[in-house]
Amino acid sequence: MGSELQIGGTSLMRLCSTLLVATALCGCAESHTASSLLYMEPYKLDDLDCTELRKRAAGAATRTQSVERLRDRANESAAGPVINSLVYGPDYSKARWEQQVYDEAIARKNCSEPPPPPPPPAPKGKR
Repeated sequence: MGSELQIGGTSLMRLCSTLLVATALCGCAESHTASSLLYMEPYKLDDLDCTELRKRAAGAATRTQSVERLRDRANESAAGPVINSLVYGPDYSKARWEQQVYDEAIARKNCSEPPPPPPPPAPKGKR
């Protein structure tokens, strides 16, 4: 045996290097998601009406909740934090970002308020 510290038959150096690689890959996954989201232009949503924006916002909220449930279930296992970072982290970031973009577009267009009532007809006067 060499002078390496052993933990359950695995050298500490090997364990540390494995954790370092896993951490680096997590960062790459998050960066990839963030960079792909930069190409989506939130102001293209201005062409959509309030009904369509609400529909898309509801879909994004549903997706966020779905990924949150998956993350909660993964946390029940010992490998939950790793699974959350590697598998569900990018999906969760994207779903939350999309939900935020739709919510901002709804706020910008004042879709949360009911439409103003039509103006009353002009009175007909005799000339």
